[in-house]
Amino acid sequence: MVSALKRELSQKLSKVTEDPDFESLVILQTVFGKDFREKALTGKLAEPTESELRRVDEMLNRRLRGEPLQYIVGEWEFYGLDFKVGEGVLIPRQDTETVAEAAIEFIKNEKSPRVADLCSGTGCIAAAIKHSIPGAEVWAIELWPKAYEILCENSKRYGLKPLLADVLSRETAEKFKDLDLITANPPYLTAEDMKNLQREVKFEPKTALFGGPDGLDYYRKISEAWRESLKPGGHMVFEIGLGREKEVEDILAGAGYKNIRHINDPTGRARAAVAER
Repeated sequence: MVSALKRELSQKLSKVTEDPDFESLVILQTVFGKDFREKALTGKLAEPTESELRRVDEMLNRRLRGEPLQYIVGEWEFYGLDFKVGEGVLIPRQDTETVAEAAIEFIKNEKSPRVADLCSGTGCIAAAIKHSIPGAEVWAIELWPKAYEILCENSKRYGLKPLLADVLSRETAEKFKDLDLITANPPYLTAEDMKNLQREVKFEPKTALFGGPDGLDYYRKISEAWRESLKPGGHMVFEIGLGREKEVEDILAGAGYKNIRHINDPTGRARAAVAER
């Protein structure tokens, strides 16, 4: 029955995803446990109960309506760590690991670095930094209440310091001094991008996606407001949209930063813009 259930799920999910086998496995692991595959292969998996089958069916129907798999299962992995996710917060994406890796590289030899992660969402960048550098003091700053609620749960798990505040406000920035590092994955979609969102992305909060008419509002405002919060020699690390590296680098240069450059992700695309105060 279990193998038949897996085949049925994959067949139905093929209507909404390019990887139905993976997604069906994730749903079944969520319902029956992470060791679902091993138990199924060894014949140690008990026959599904009516309650379990109803849960599988409910998750399948949500997915067929276009809801992101990550929201449905309620947790997703980033940088080898598990994060609570849900409606109202941006889903962690593997692309962003390039930003976390770049940030960690700047402070890996510091004894007790001070870090602020802006537009923190789930806190995935902040947690990757804290996990890699346990002695770091890492603030995770988020404005929107739904996202902040999820951020607080992840912060407890990974030892972050969450703060509900507007990162575009100079008043918020002025609370921080002598930071070794500032990271941000800000909203950076343009008005045109927002018209052409994929079906799944439409479920994610627009506040975490829309970066103003040209997608660069947050880069301009953060670069200006937060420069004095960095100590001399401290670093700013931004995630950037596809093909926007030159524009973000120019914004950083105009705000008085130095040693400005971009870092490519494993596919060769510019993914992070970095600069030094």
